[in-house]
Amino acid sequence: MIFTNLRLIGFKSFVDTTDLDIRNGLTGVVGPNGCGKSNLLEALRWVMGATSAKALRSSGMSDVIFSGTSMRPARNWAEVVLTLDNSDRSAPAEYNECAVIEISRRIVKHEEGAQSIYRINSKEVRAKDVQLLFADASTGANSPALVRQGQISELINAKPENRRRLLEEAAGITGLHSRRHEAELRLRAAEQNLSRLDDVTGELESQKSALARQARQATRYRNLSGDIRKAEAGVALARWTEATGTRDTCEQQVNEVRDLVEETARASAAAMVAATDAQEQLDPLRQGEAAAGAALHRLTVAGEGLEDEAQRAAAELKRLDQDIESASNDFSREKELNQDADNALEHIARETENLKTREAAETQRLQNASNEQTSADRALAEEESKFEAVNARYAENEAQRRAIEAAINAAEHTAARTNSNIAALEEERARIQPNEEQSAKLSLARETLHKADLAAQAAERKLAEDEEKRSIADENLRRLTKPKDEAARAFAELKAECDALERVLGAQGTADWPALIEAVKAADGYETALAAALGDDLDAALDQAAPAFWSDAQSTEETADLPAGAAPLWRYVTGPEQIRLRLMNVGIVDRDAGGRLVSQLSPGQRLVSREGDLWRWDGFVKRAEAKTAAAIRLEQRNRLTHLADDLQTAREHAEVTGRQYQEALNLLNDAQAREKSARTDGAQARRSLDAARNALSAIEREHERASSRLTAIAANLETAAAANNETAQQIRELTEKRGALPEAARLAEEVANAREAVSAARNSATEARAAHRDLAREADMRTQRLAELARESGVWRARGQTANARIIELRKRIDASTAARENAAGAPEAIEAKRTALLTQLGEAEAQRKSAADALSAAVTASEDAARTARDAEAAASDAREGRARLDAQLESALARVEEAAALAREACNAEPADLPGIFGLKEGDALPLRSDLERKLERYKRERENLGGVNLRADEELEEIKTRLDDIESEREDCEAAIRKLRAAIGSINREARDRLKSAFETVNQNFSRLFTRLFNGGQAELRLIESEDVLEAGLEIYASPPGKKLTSMSLMSGGEQALTATALIFAVFMANPAPVCVLDEVDAPLDDANTERFCRLLHEMAKETETRFLVITHHALTMSRMDRLFGVTMMERGVSQLVSVDLQKAEQLAAAE
Repeated sequence: MIFTNLRLIGFKSFVDTTDLDIRNGLTGVVGPNGCGKSNLLEALRWVMGATSAKALRSSGMSDVIFSGTSMRPARNWAEVVLTLDNSDRSAPAEYNECAVIEISRRIVKHEEGAQSIYRINSKEVRAKDVQLLFADASTGANSPALVRQGQISELINAKPENRRRLLEEAAGITGLHSRRHEAELRLRAAEQNLSRLDDVTGELESQKSALARQARQATRYRNLSGDIRKAEAGVALARWTEATGTRDTCEQQVNEVRDLVEETARASAAAMVAATDAQEQLDPLRQGEAAAGAALHRLTVAGEGLEDEAQRAAAELKRLDQDIESASNDFSREKELNQDADNALEHIARETENLKTREAAETQRLQNASNEQTSADRALAEEESKFEAVNARYAENEAQRRAIEAAINAAEHTAARTNSNIAALEEERARIQPNEEQSAKLSLARETLHKADLAAQAAERKLAEDEEKRSIADENLRRLTKPKDEAARAFAELKAECDALERVLGAQGTADWPALIEAVKAADGYETALAAALGDDLDAALDQAAPAFWSDAQSTEETADLPAGAAPLWRYVTGPEQIRLRLMNVGIVDRDAGGRLVSQLSPGQRLVSREGDLWRWDGFVKRAEAKTAAAIRLEQRNRLTHLADDLQTAREHAEVTGRQYQEALNLLNDAQAREKSARTDGAQARRSLDAARNALSAIEREHERASSRLTAIAANLETAAAANNETAQQIRELTEKRGALPEAARLAEEVANAREAVSAARNSATEARAAHRDLAREADMRTQRLAELARESGVWRARGQTANARIIELRKRIDASTAARENAAGAPEAIEAKRTALLTQLGEAEAQRKSAADALSAAVTASEDAARTARDAEAAASDAREGRARLDAQLESALARVEEAAALAREACNAEPADLPGIFGLKEGDALPLRSDLERKLERYKRERENLGGVNLRADEELEEIKTRLDDIESEREDCEAAIRKLRAAIGSINREARDRLKSAFETVNQNFSRLFTRLFNGGQAELRLIESEDVLEAGLEIYASPPGKKLTSMSLMSGGEQALTATALIFAVFMANPAPVCVLDEVDAPLDDANTERFCRLLHEMAKETETRFLVITHHALTMSRMDRLFGVTMMERGVSQLVSVDLQKAEQLAAAE
């Protein structure tokens, strides 16, 4: 795949759509600092799947979106598109149908954060897919081929294990690393899933055992629920009967009390009429007394009103006097304000006239000062231009002189260094001539390597055999695991059931007197029949001290024979002799034959079925419903007996499978130990082989280096001689050029004269500007003062007009207040005459009110006597009504109890009261048992059901679901184990392939690095070494180099320039081993001098020819720019917005040559 184009849209400072063509050869990117050159490299890394915002010089991934400038709004999305040429069909298979592959990454801001979307040929893909695509092509966002600013120094200062990444790129195993990491993640996930499956299986097995017990409890629960429903129907029927009896009694009593209520009501009505008549006679008397009182009150109020009126008249006279005085004062003040306004307006008019006169005189002076300032500024500009021209000639001459002198010094220093190098090379050539001892050492190293190789192969075969044995033992252990777990699970289930039955039976047999049920045992299948035959008698004791017991004294009469087809129940029961007679008179029959044989029973005999049906000789029949507690207890005891044998068998089976499993586990541990030992021996053999190979390689490299070094020394000596001649010629040319420069003293004098002229012109311009500025400031101050005077004049005119209007208004107020004062002066005398007449009328009204009050008092006494008689009659009627109300309440209560009993029947039995006898089984004419007996029976049933505790009625369904889940989990477990085996094999295969490829890449890169180092330094030697680990996948990479004339040392001890050039040689060595499609170098040449830069550029050209790598070089170095095939310039014509322009230097040279 070939990189052809990079398109940026809204990425960092490239807000507009920008296309960067990536062509063959060397492409340079230049521009000022801060204009966005490095953004091109970051865009390339970003579209390749970079995930670190810090590595992109951002605090967050959304920072790559154009953030806006003062002229441009911010964007909310950014996109980078990379176009690849796939005409050679080297892409992964799924993309080889396309000759052009377009990879894009778009980021969009949302409220919840930024999100990246990757596409390959417009199809949305994962970031992982894009990263693997580039990793398989030996490149990617973190590829060493993308060298950002400072990365050379990072490579120099990196730890050896971090430098190993270069070898991985050269070996092309970056994709293998990603796949191995993904396989390891899947392996860990599969192992975790297997562990979780084991946990779930154990939990489900526990749930299965619990559900089996819960299913048995659910059956007992349903049986007891049927008994409880029947007992609840009996209790509800008893409540209904009692409530209806109470209701009938209350209705009779209510009818008897109704006559008494009517008689008392008539007497109360007559007394109430008499009291009403007496009360009606009071109203006219009260009205007369009220009228007299009202007249008296009116006269009293009128007297008080005259007093208030007199006070108001005096207050009004006082207020009018105050108003007249206040208005007079305001009138005088407004007259004074009017006079002040006239005086102020006269002063403002005089000052305005003076200012206008001065303004006309100063206008011409200001114009003259402005003309003088313009002339002075023009003269100053001319003198400054002359000074700059003279000063530029002087600076250029001095710069040329210093440059020539520096070049002469550098050439002389170069000549001295060249002579020193020639001497060092001669000495080194004499030192490294080969001898016979080195040849013998090489032969011995080759023999040692052959032996180590044979030992390593034997160790590998032994390891393969032990791995196969370990695999067989592992498979055998997995095969025995399931039978062992199943046997242990079966034993645990039986043991749990036995323990539960023993606890239940032990808890039920803790009474003071052991019951009969503890001493009796029925044959399998006859437990329900025995419980039906004896019923509650099974709870009686055998001890005669108990309240209820079975006596040893039995009838000696012969028992009658049972009907044909009925066998005595005693045959199937083992128990004490006390129950023998009872059970001999109980026959076992099929439930279909019981109704037919019941007529043949003798007194005292009964028939039972194995299902629990009962037919008694006196006609009583009881159908089998739910099993009783006694039947269940008998079954549990039989079950416990059978479980003892099953438990022993299960224990023995579990022990056998456990021993087999332990033997297989021991075999597996032995196989794993042998495998581990073989692996250790294999690792030791590999280390010995690697040591022998490294020793041989070191000796061969030493021979090769010696040969290469001798050849290089000869070439270097020839080069050094030519360089000496070239340097001597350069010194002669520079000396002649320095002599041709103008004299510095004459140019310095011209500069001094021009500087004095500029200073004089600047002083004149400063004086002219100051004079003009003073006149302009005075004119501005006059203009401002005129505006202020105009504003003050308007204010004083407004004040005068307001004062005139106020004077007129105050004159009207004074006249109106004086007229009102004259009208109010006669009011007090008229008020005094009215007060005298009112006192006479008050005496007459008081006498009339007293006479009316005496007549009203006598009438009130008579009315109270009649009311008392009416109250007594009403009390008697009230007592009669209360009696009737009490009986009515009792009747309502009885009716409520009847309704309550009916509601209870509907709630408890979901039936009407008329249906209760049928539910309870009460026949017509039979007596209903006492409610207390029925409630005790109901309580006993409920207690038995509560003793069961929480019951899971869906236990049967859940048990089936658990079994299904266990089967599914077992299938998943097998799949998971198969996946783990495959993943382990895949990881081992990846490690072996990566190790082989990395070893091969190390040899290739080491050879390339040695050759490139010698080429870049014009001599010297360098090598790479693996350190810190015997395993090449874990080892670190150290760089040792020896520049010309220096001893071999690690790169960290070299100078800055030597380190940069050495790191560059290493990067190019990686390219030669596994060339990447594209290489970006961001200011790599910054620490290099001109000579090293020349070698660097020459090497770039050679690399571009030898590989298909396309180079993008970001640089500020003029020499590097001149060696590029084409240049792209990054500019910021608009602040904060980067633009890209291009120049093809080859075409430019061709055009220049054509011209």
